[in-house]
Amino acid sequence: MFRKEEIRALSDDELETVTGGTTGTYRAAVDLMYGVYGTGADAQKAIEDMGLDYWSVQHMANALSQGYGSVAQDVIDGKYGNDAARFKALTKAGYDPILVQRIVNGMVMDG
Repeated sequence: MFRKEEIRALSDDELETVTGGTTGTYRAAVDLMYGVYGTGADAQKAIEDMGLDYWSVQHMANALSQGYGSVAQDVIDGKYGNDAARFKALTKAGYDPILVQRIVNGMVMDG
């Protein structure tokens, strides 16, 4: 058990390590969906200038817009079980369980 004074916020680098590098991608994908970076080449340049892979961000934004965000929230809420059972349930439901987990990681660590 940790004492409160022993707990510290993770640095951005530590956060990226914990989330498998998906927190920045998740945040950028959400911002991309809201038009924060503009569109087309402007958006691509802005994302790449942040050191992120544009196509990874775009792929996550596409997945979020196709309902993966709500599925990820269902995973957080425990509706798909854990571990192998969750992987199997997500696959059976037609979702990419790896992408869902990346979105979950981004959502959990973003809050």
